Amino acid sequence: MDDVRSFTQFWRIPGGPGYDACLSRIESALRPWASTVINGRPLLKLQVLEDPSQRKIWVPEDAVLSMESPEIQILHTYAATPVMLCENSFPIDIKAPLIYVPGGNNDEHYSQFEVHGRIVLCDAAASQSYRLALSHGALGVISCYVPTYNRPAEHPDIIAESGIPYDSQRKPFAINISPRTARELKQRTRDSEVIVGVRVKTSFTDGPVKTLQAEIPGISAPDERVVIAAHLDHYKPGANDNASGAATLLEILRSLATSIQKGEIPLPSRTLTFLWVDEYRGTSAWMKRNSENLDKVLAAFVLDMVGGDPAKTGGQFRVERMPDPGTVWLRAPDRHSGWGSGSWDKSKLFGSFLNDYYLAIVESRAKSTGWMTAENVWEGGSDHDPFLWKGIPAVLSWHFPDYAYHTSMDGIDNISPQEMANAGTSIASAAYQLALGSENVARMALQSIDTAWAKRLETIMLLTTMELAEVQSADARSRDAVKKHETEILEAWALWYDQALESVLRIPAGNPPESLVKDVRLRRAQNQTELTGLKAAFGL
Repeated sequence: MDDVRSFTQFWRIPGGPGYDACLSRIESALRPWASTVINGRPLLKLQVLEDPSQRKIWVPEDAVLSMESPEIQILHTYAATPVMLCENSFPIDIKAPLIYVPGGNNDEHYSQFEVHGRIVLCDAAASQSYRLALSHGALGVISCYVPTYNRPAEHPDIIAESGIPYDSQRKPFAINISPRTARELKQRTRDSEVIVGVRVKTSFTDGPVKTLQAEIPGISAPDERVVIAAHLDHYKPGANDNASGAATLLEILRSLATSIQKGEIPLPSRTLTFLWVDEYRGTSAWMKRNSENLDKVLAAFVLDMVGGDPAKTGGQFRVERMPDPGTVWLRAPDRHSGWGSGSWDKSKLFGSFLNDYYLAIVESRAKSTGWMTAENVWEGGSDHDPFLWKGIPAVLSWHFPDYAYHTSMDGIDNISPQEMANAGTSIASAAYQLALGSENVARMALQSIDTAWAKRLETIMLLTTMELAEVQSADARSRDAVKKHETEILEAWALWYDQALESVLRIPAGNPPESLVKDVRLRRAQNQTELTGLKAAFGL
């Protein structure tokens, strides 16, 4: 928890002083293992990678929103609630009339209001409204937008984090406010003229964006990797998102390094790579650096919001599966998390052992501890995506729904050490065993695939039976359309699991044992036989 608490003291803008301070803390914590030598080799290799920033680096310092008339009142301060200040706001010190524009993200919303020389209060997010408001002559924007999943009715003082694009010409500012403050200001503007004061102290700078790479080198297949990554950047406090992920990743490495140092566990065959990154951009930059060796990355585990206390936030630990046919054809029992849904081209699906292998480890931990877990189909939105786009199996560990997500209430009080421990233990076990690369691990993965495929077949049979029954009395064209649809889904899952079985042969470091090869081939043949029989039974 000390690491989470430390990270939340900073607004972690990539390339900015807060982000760099947190990265330095992690690097310093790992230095003892970097100087440890085992069998004539360093236990840990540390490297700070630097990439040029593709944009100006925003450095927030202070901000105050006040009401100056009809009475003087401090409404929000950066010191108390940092996310009241929109990212990329320029410095300003101004007093001006406030005007409420309902909505604010559509040009028609401004047709009945004279906003020139005024500050616009609107319901839309600042990113969606500031350009329109400024184009009509407004001085800036105050947004009261809070997504429904943040449950603003239950939390009237919550403020949603947001940002606006860097704009060196307009030099805009935007402020976020709570529902309670919004209600007061809206009422005030109905009764009389309201003057607000906005004081913003920020700056912009240039510099490199850093990624910390820490590696436990493999002893027999050092060029092959298992990657574990967490993004370090985010708003302040950002306790669950993603101080919890960055801190859990650090603890995973500490635990593994300590156990190896004490001789409790052997050095891995493959290299274990740990990455603290700028979300998306840092991961993509790392992959670009290693573009010639990406085919040697066996799997990636991404930690993003793994510490939320379910009793406080309403969130639950989740495994977001890598894209499988459930992503393309969403049917029970598959489901989304409530966060959103991405789009994945069905032609780019590729099967892997990773989903069922990792889910089996999480399920085992859950059964032994009472840990409440869930899973969802791929939705995207974190650092697993860049790996997946390159054809590398990757899964996301996270929490959702979480009312504090991307808000002022994402604080240290909502973090559960036990949730972090459960997530960290599961991820460490899954990644380390893959790095060991033994036949036993491969057979464990094979068993998890067998179990999952059997369950999936039961589900497909049930759903296909229901779909065909619904069109039994329909015309031939309708029946044929349903049969075609069901055939496509069945064949997609069969292909995905066929590829998943084949991928098990990548788990052993070096050439897979012949006995394992035979068993995988046998499973694949059995699955094809089952597929043929099932299609015949349904007349597909």
